[in-house]
Amino acid sequence: MPQIWCFLKKTLYPMFLLMFNASNFYKFINGDDMKSIKIALTSMFLILSSYASAVEISSNVGLSSDYIWRGMTQTNGDIAVNGGFDLSTDNGFYFGTWASNASAGTASMELDIYIGFSGEMAENMTYDVGYISVIYPGNDALDFEEAYVGFNIYGLSILYSDGQNNGPSYSEIGYSVDAGPGSFNISYGEYEDTGDNSLVGYDWNIGDFSLGFYYYDFEADSAGSMTDDDGAYVSLSRSF
Repeated sequence: MPQIWCFLKKTLYPMFLLMFNASNFYKFINGDDMKSIKIALTSMFLILSSYASAVEISSNVGLSSDYIWRGMTQTNGDIAVNGGFDLSTDNGFYFGTWASNASAGTASMELDIYIGFSGEMAENMTYDVGYISVIYPGNDALDFEEAYVGFNIYGLSILYSDGQNNGPSYSEIGYSVDAGPGSFNISYGEYEDTGDNSLVGYDWNIGDFSLGFYYYDFEADSAGSMTDDDGAYVSLSRSF
């Protein structure tokens, strides 16, 4: 357990310090809440991965003209820089973390930590079950957690996320199909007590990079605090 977290701190910590608010991240990574998350998630992953014969480490970085999440901007329309690391086993278990700059009250970054299990039910039919903790260092009131389950059947994706501690649930259906040098995708989601969102996009693979073009539309719930919004954004990402 100490060896894995030592590796994560040596790799994730310097990158996040450069990308995001250094003082907030330092307080978070050394705080009591983060220590509890480390112990729980690392213990779970080590127990599960002990049944696997191989563990793979991967990473990703990205840049986008806006950070759109479930149809809502998380950066007030500004550029977003993001990156993450994942550990996965050959029997389907995975553990990862991902971060981005964000405009969330007093918080200037978002940090996600997740663990799950994915696999193939049959040819072109996959599933994914997991748990995610979304954390905003410097603004604990916005932190939330979700348990999720997703399926992909011949390009048709179905996702359901259950908000923990009486948090709102989210459901989404989408479809993706190969088209030319990339893939065309469309999705529709409903966020409980918040609003509905639609997304249309094209992901173009260029060498080791992926260039994405998207249009989103968000219709706010009349009883909620959000407002309708729509627009377009582009993203550039690479996985290692």
